[in-house]
Amino acid sequence: MNRPAAAEGELLDVVRKEISPIDAPYILDLLSRTTEDWEKRGPIFSMLAQKIVDGKITTRDFWPIDPVLEDAARYRTLQQMARFIYIDGVASVQFPRIPATSGDEDCSFETRVSAAVDDLPDRNRW
Repeated sequence: MNRPAAAEGELLDVVRKEISPIDAPYILDLLSRTTEDWEKRGPIFSMLAQKIVDGKITTRDFWPIDPVLEDAARYRTLQQMARFIYIDGVASVQFPRIPATSGDEDCSFETRVSAAVDDLPDRNRW
């Protein structure tokens, strides 16, 4: 692959940004494309490498798992309630009526739907 050489402006842009270990592939790509001015760019690469080493990856910052798992559980609940019905020979998916939780009128749509699904009885009771 023929990649363009790294320009000095690219390095300065990276220095101005807050970088983390997630940015390591980008920094390595810049390093691999640097073909000149090692005396001037070397200290910048050293500083960038130190920022990456000092950085800390936390899953909570980049992928909050709790909301994903809660939504997945709600989805499974809804999927288990779904039934196929045929209307004019066309298969359709139908869900039973899910009563909305009262008192949530001021909440967002997603919050209201989540609360309604969370208030459903356990599967062995329907």
